[in-house]
Amino acid sequence: MIGNSYYAAYQARQTRLALLAASTYSTVILSAGFLFVISGNGISTLDAVSTSLFVILSFWISIGFWNAVLGFRCAVTESRTARHKLKPSSAAAIAEKSRTAILMPVYNEDPEAVFSRIHAMIQSLHETGGEDGFEFFVLSDTTNPDIALREELIWTQYVEHYHPPINVYYRRRAKNLRRKAGNIADFCERWGRNYDFMLILDADSVMSGRTILELVRRMLLDPRLGILQAPPRPVNRQSLFARLQQFAAAVYGPLCVRGFCSWTATDGNYWGHNAILRVRPFVDHCELPVLSGSRPLGGDILSHDFVEAALMLRAGFKVQIADDLEGSYEECPTTLADYAQRDQRWCQGNMQHARLVMCEGFRPLSRIHFAMGVMSYVASPIWLAFIGSLLATRWIEGPAMDGGAIDGYLMLTVFSISMVMLLVPKFLSLYLMSRNREQSRRHGGRLALFGSTILETAISIIFAPVMAYYHSRFVLSTLMGKTVAWNCQQRDETNVSLKDAWSMHWDVMLFYAILGGLVAWSAPALLPWFVPMLIGPMLIVPLASAFGSRGIGHWLQKRNLLLIPEEETRPQVLRTLDEAAAFFRENPLVEPGRDILQTVLANRGHSLMHMKIARDMLPAHEPAEPFVTKNFEEVESYVRSGEFSRLPIDVRRSLILDNEAFKRLAMICQNV
Repeated sequence: MIGNSYYAAYQARQTRLALLAASTYSTVILSAGFLFVISGNGISTLDAVSTSLFVILSFWISIGFWNAVLGFRCAVTESRTARHKLKPSSAAAIAEKSRTAILMPVYNEDPEAVFSRIHAMIQSLHETGGEDGFEFFVLSDTTNPDIALREELIWTQYVEHYHPPINVYYRRRAKNLRRKAGNIADFCERWGRNYDFMLILDADSVMSGRTILELVRRMLLDPRLGILQAPPRPVNRQSLFARLQQFAAAVYGPLCVRGFCSWTATDGNYWGHNAILRVRPFVDHCELPVLSGSRPLGGDILSHDFVEAALMLRAGFKVQIADDLEGSYEECPTTLADYAQRDQRWCQGNMQHARLVMCEGFRPLSRIHFAMGVMSYVASPIWLAFIGSLLATRWIEGPAMDGGAIDGYLMLTVFSISMVMLLVPKFLSLYLMSRNREQSRRHGGRLALFGSTILETAISIIFAPVMAYYHSRFVLSTLMGKTVAWNCQQRDETNVSLKDAWSMHWDVMLFYAILGGLVAWSAPALLPWFVPMLIGPMLIVPLASAFGSRGIGHWLQKRNLLLIPEEETRPQVLRTLDEAAAFFRENPLVEPGRDILQTVLANRGHSLMHMKIARDMLPAHEPAEPFVTKNFEEVESYVRSGEFSRLPIDVRRSLILDNEAFKRLAMICQNV
C-alpha cells in the first residue's frame, strides 16, 4: 500500500512536469511565431504589450489543451476495474464503522424541491441497506419569513408522511453570518464532534446511495484523506441553454476532470458541494481567515471551497477528486442572465484568491489552484486588451505595416489558437464516447452524438465573445470596488421574452458594435477576421431568448440532440425525486390564495412547532429583540381582520423571531 502511494505520488509529479514542459514549449513556439510576424518594422511599445498579452493567453490556452490530452491518454491507456454490485451486508458494514452527517445548506430556496431531493437520497440509501450511520441536516440561512415558514411546514409534512428511516433535522439561523461557510461552521461548532464525516451538498444537489457509501468507504480506507470530491453532473433542466451545459458536462467533463486528476493526484481541489470531508481536521485546520481591507477584495472570503482545500492540504491531509464516480448530480442555470449573475458572484470570490497565491504555508499546487481560478476570469479582459493593442498598433503604424497579408496572418494565428482550445478537447471526448457503443447509445447514438457535438461547438464559438465581455466587466467592477450581493440563485425555468433579453443584454451588443466600428475605421483589412467574433454579440437578443426556451429544448430532445444519459435511462434516485416532487405539488399545506403566516398562526400544531424552532435559533446569551412594541396593536388589527397581506416583510421577519408576540397572535387566530 505504501509502495503504491509513493509510486502514485511520483507519477503525479512526472505528469505535472510533463504538463508544464508541454505548455511552456507550445507557448514558446506560438509566441516566437507571433513575434516574428510583428517585428518586421522593429518592436514598438505597443508590440511589446501585445506580445506580453499573447504569451499569457498562449500559456493559459496551452494548459487547457494539454490537460485534455493528458485526460485522453489516461482514458485510452488506464484500465478501470468495474465496481462490484454493492450488497446490503457490505453497505451496512460500511455505515456501521462511522457516523456521517449529510448537510444541505439552504438560503431562500424552494422547500418542496429541497425535501424532494432529501427524500430521494434517503430512499436510495435505504435501498442499499446502508442507511444506518447517516443523518440529514437542513441548515437554513433563509431570510424571507414566508419561505422560512414554508420550510418548517414542508419539513413537518415530509417527516409525518414518509416516516424516513434516517433522522432529518432542521435548523435555521437568525443571523446568516459569513454565508454558507458560516452556516457549516455553525454546524461544526454545535454538532460536529458527533460525526466522523460530513457530506456537504448544495440546495440543488442529489446523490445516489451507492455513491454516498462509496465516498464513506474510501474515507475509511485512508485516514489521511481529508476531502473527497464527487464531480457533480448537471441534470433535470430543459431550456436550450441548460441542455447545452448538461451535454457539455456529460461528454467533455469526464475527459477534463480525468486530466486534472492525473497531475493533481492527492493535491486536488474541492468545489464546495457534493463532497465528503473529515470533520476533525476540518474543524481544527480549515477556519477561514478574514482578509484585510474593505470589500470586495477584503473581508470574509466568499469562495470558501478552494481555500478550505488549501488549508486541509497545508495540515498534511489529502484532497482528491473521485473522477470515476457517477451518481452525483446538480442543476445549472437555465438562462444566460442567470448564468452571468452566478458567474459574477464567482468572479468576485475568485478575485479574492489572488491575495492568497503568495500567502505563507500553502502548497505549490494550492497556489496554482488559486491562480487558475483567478485566470479563468482575468483571461477575458486580457484577451480584449490584446485585441485592443493590435488595433492600436495598426492605427498608429498604418501604412508602415505590411498590409493585409501580415494582418491576415496575425488574425489567423489568433483564430487558430482559439479553435485548438475549443475543438481539440471536444473532439477527443467525442472520439472516446463514440468508440463505446453503450456510451453512444446513452447519448442517442453515434450520429446524434456527433450532431450534438457540432451544434454545441458552433453555439460555444458564437457565445464565447459574449462571456468574454461579461467576465471583463465583472473583473473591472470588482477591481473598482463594486460588491455583488450573494442572493439566492434562480432555479426555476423561465422563458425570456425579446423585450427582457434586450433589457438584460443590450450593453453586449453596444460594446461589440463600437469595437466592430473601430476595426472597420482603423484596420478594415482585419474586419473579415472579426466577423466570427461579432456574430454572437450582434444576435445576442434573439439568442438569449432562444437560450431560455424550453420549447426548443424539448424539440431537440425528441430528436436525440443534446441528450444526456440521465434522460435516456432515468436513474432511480432521480425517479424518486420526481415522485416526491409530485407528492408535494398534489398535497399543498397552504391553500391557494391563503397567507402562509395566517396558516401557521391558525393551526395549533404548526404554531407550536414554529415557536420551538424559534427558541432554538438564537443562543441564550443573544435573545431576539422583542417585537411587542407600541405598534403591536396595529399588527393585531390586521390579524383580526384577516388582512395579512398588509404586513410588510420586515414586520414578518421580526414577528417570527419573537415568540411572545407570535403566541399572542396565534391565540387570536385559534380563538383561544
